[in-house]
Amino acid sequence: MKKLAVAIAMILSAPAIAETNNAGVVTEQSSAANISELSSTADKPNNLYDFIENDKLSGVAYSGAELGGNVLFDDQNNSNFEHTYMFKVGADLSYAVTESFSLLIGGEARYEWAGYDKKVESVNYVDRFVFGAQSVAGVTTFGKQCGIADVYLGFGDISKEHGIGAEADEATCTDEQLNHHYFGENFDIGAAWEHSNDAWAVGGSTTVGPVVIGGTYVDISKGENSTAAQDRSEKVYTVGAVAVLDKFNFAAKYDFADVEAISANNEETKGYALGIAYQATMNLSISSTYNSEDYNFTESSRSYMEDDWFTLGASYRLNEHLEFVTDYKFASEDDDKLFLRANVSL
Repeated sequence: MKKLAVAIAMILSAPAIAETNNAGVVTEQSSAANISELSSTADKPNNLYDFIENDKLSGVAYSGAELGGNVLFDDQNNSNFEHTYMFKVGADLSYAVTESFSLLIGGEARYEWAGYDKKVESVNYVDRFVFGAQSVAGVTTFGKQCGIADVYLGFGDISKEHGIGAEADEATCTDEQLNHHYFGENFDIGAAWEHSNDAWAVGGSTTVGPVVIGGTYVDISKGENSTAAQDRSEKVYTVGAVAVLDKFNFAAKYDFADVEAISANNEETKGYALGIAYQATMNLSISSTYNSEDYNFTESSRSYMEDDWFTLGASYRLNEHLEFVTDYKFASEDDDKLFLRANVSL
């Protein structure tokens, strides 16, 4: 829920439609499947309003909200409800220098409040501000943004909210990130670099018949000159596959994260997820997943070193502006949670 407007299509051989890419720029994508349905970390596209359109300059704007949170059943946090509310407004401009080369600039501001029960804090912030270019070589942007790692860390996790997911914050959504994304005929590939933590990532997907395979590799080296100096390194691998068969999606995902530190504990996490989704109607989608994780830490305050859980979720699109989403996480060592959210796109 911290991400910019991302809609990257996965079955690229199907008829194309207009959608937004990592920079919020309208590009030609496939209508057969969408990364936002195959990845738990990819944001769904916004409803775009064209406020400028001529031979050289084009501009789109959007606004929306995410309203909801988690009901906590086991009360392990001594709380009953975890709030997450957010309003956003954004815009993107594209200036065509030639027929095949355009300059880009865009941004998004948010107002958010979150917390447990009555202890809720609010914050205003700029979530995205980028500039860059689009050409036959792809889309290149620099600035505050979420890049290729953020999109593909969740690939193959088709839970609505509470599936498995390796973390790599230093390379996903950062303040000074260089990101490039290229779309081929039946594949896409991208790379990102964040200099303050010497973090980089590569990721992408390819389509083989009805199966889409995707993933990412993230390498983080936080030394004495980093913004959060910890003299540690982190590597994250994740790979997933989704079979798109009529109204059913069958998904599998594996991830591995290894953190090595000079002055702190080493941490290794690995896990996998299996899922199935069913498009019951044009507006109603149902999904269920099984998730398992193992934790190998040098020292840990955890009361458990392995966990497995199930999710059962659904999303219902009332109209083009309003969608309701729910996901129930149960049988975990952690809190059982019922996720409830309304996604608003204006």
